[in-house]
Amino acid sequence: MNIALFGKLIQLLIKEKMAYRGDFLLSAFAQIVSYGGEYIVIWLFMKRFPLLAGWTWPEIALLYSFGLLTYAIGASFSFVQMRELEGQVRQGTFDNLLIKPINPYFYLISRGFNLAYVAHITISGAVLIWAIGQLNVQWTLLNWAYVLLAVVSGAMIQAGLLTAIGAATFLWVRAGFLFTIFFRLKEFISYPLPLFGTFIQLLLTIGVPLAFVNFYPAAFLLAHDSAPLPGWAMWLAPLVGPLVYGLGYLLWTSGANKYQGAGG
Repeated sequence: MNIALFGKLIQLLIKEKMAYRGDFLLSAFAQIVSYGGEYIVIWLFMKRFPLLAGWTWPEIALLYSFGLLTYAIGASFSFVQMRELEGQVRQGTFDNLLIKPINPYFYLISRGFNLAYVAHITISGAVLIWAIGQLNVQWTLLNWAYVLLAVVSGAMIQAGLLTAIGAATFLWVRAGFLFTIFFRLKEFISYPLPLFGTFIQLLLTIGVPLAFVNFYPAAFLLAHDSAPLPGWAMWLAPLVGPLVYGLGYLLWTSGANKYQGAGG
């Protein structure tokens, strides 16, 4: 499946969504209000405790926004698609993807592209710009390049983990509980990693590397302590995403190749 065809499928999906523009706009507004409420909750918490593991409110806002922005980009190509895969496998409708003359994975993620995540991108991008304006960050060409690569990598980490959950569907069929675990773990990265115990720090660094989504990139920009990893390890953040996504894709294709139908 080439890039041109991939883009064409997404273009058709966008036209389909825009046929119900009112519903789309209301949904996007509801998402903005929902996440706006989460920002307010964190802000109120920071009003009571001005420093959280040595991080100020603008720094926490940057950390949270980085995580939300990368989630929106990565999940738009993976969350709904992998969540609905369980029903397709259970009902046997996944077979329809296998008879198409294109890569079933890329067809699945393009046809399920979730345009509603534009709401997440809007609010996280706005707060991110505000937070950067409040912080004394020395913006060099290297920093700009690092941030751009870290955003791409963070999106790939989240998409890769969600894809791996989708791959588990081929093995267990009912794998929806893994999404709950994923979102519970993702809640931890809304706050600085040193706030938690050693086990959680290692889990989010090595086991499920969500800390590379936002904590290590933010720690690099803000010159904060990067424990439990040494300072040089923050340069790994742009590399973790492609590795996680590649592994998730390999797991998914391996599961799809072993798929034998709803009764198999």
